[in-house]
Amino acid sequence: MDATGKDEGSQLTVASYLKFSRIAHCHITIENFIVPYRYSRDCAMKNKFDRFSRGQSLEAPTVPDAQRFGHSFKIIFKMIWKHSLVFLICYFSLTVLYNFGLDEEQVRNFEALTSYLARYTRTFNWMIMLGFFTNTALQRLFTTQMTIPGTDRITTLFTMSLKPNLPEGPAIVDLYARWTVLAWILTFRIICHPLRREFPNLQAIQDSGILLEEEKRILLDEDNPVTVTPRPLVVIEWMLLLLKESMKEDRYIKESSHIKNVEAVMAFKKSCGNTIKNIPYAVIQAVVLVVYWFCTVLTMARNLRAFKNEFVRNIISYFPVMPYIQFFVFIAWLSFGRAAVNPFGNDESDINVMQLCEAHIKHSFRLKNLYTNNLDEDVFRFLPHKNTMPSNSIQTYDNKSTAILVESDMDI
Repeated sequence: MDATGKDEGSQLTVASYLKFSRIAHCHITIENFIVPYRYSRDCAMKNKFDRFSRGQSLEAPTVPDAQRFGHSFKIIFKMIWKHSLVFLICYFSLTVLYNFGLDEEQVRNFEALTSYLARYTRTFNWMIMLGFFTNTALQRLFTTQMTIPGTDRITTLFTMSLKPNLPEGPAIVDLYARWTVLAWILTFRIICHPLRREFPNLQAIQDSGILLEEEKRILLDEDNPVTVTPRPLVVIEWMLLLLKESMKEDRYIKESSHIKNVEAVMAFKKSCGNTIKNIPYAVIQAVVLVVYWFCTVLTMARNLRAFKNEFVRNIISYFPVMPYIQFFVFIAWLSFGRAAVNPFGNDESDINVMQLCEAHIKHSFRLKNLYTNNLDEDVFRFLPHKNTMPSNSIQTYDNKSTAILVESDMDI
């Protein structure tokens, strides 16, 4: 570190580091600047994700509400407006062609063809196929939401299993927390386009401070047999090797903590593997082709021969209410199914992976400080179970022996 307060190889100042640390609810000491394993550009990462933090908090998600009709209709409209426009243009074009562009022989042929197609607009068999696809896609969506990998558990478990006051303790915890976030980002870059745009390559991840130069060199080394393994698994292997080293160096409070940490990492690995699994593309393509073909039939199907009344024929030709209802149901359900197949996209109903990434980064800062922080020194001034607590700060609450802290100079 030079005289200006900047770390070598980085443009991050001590003041900017402390500023971001306060935002991330951290208690940073001077040791955090000299350990070899740290985020070198935390302020840059904060600025990169600052625009995502202006939205709703992850701790206060929107509760689904179906009591008001049309409350979220714009989501459906965004999905189907292009399909609806194509359907109506084609339908009215055929109507104009039928009324003004055909002779008597061609009119009879047109009526025969449309009447024939009208026989195959019964939706029962088609709905079974579409319902199976949509049910499978939505089931995968809900399963993904419930089993999406998180970084808090394994970081907390490792931090709390180490012996206190180890000289290398803060550095090891920092390294482990950073590798956990790195493995999470490398996993979701495979399936999430917004995150891939934010981190298009390893250099972008390094610029954010999550990846170090030596680690990037290993991941990019084509001659290294490690590069054959997917990059998220490589980082997870580093985590396992760090656990192995901690066991050899006798850093755990209990020997059983090593097995628990390994099991937590393997559960994290399994969750990452399940996240990138998807429905076979052949199933998706088959459903899309069938639905589009059925919508094409709906566009042409109209039983004009059965109605001689001119008023009814005009209603069928210019007000396709019933055909459009069928079209709406099929396209809407197909759109829902296709959106559920990729829950990490840009739609409003998709999982906000960028917000999750920001949360995991901030939580890693907060959780790694559990190793150095103490309850009575860094959080509370006085505690009821400590002998150093003033005697006038304990009172009885509702005639029960519950000691609570009451500061006489509390500003309400």
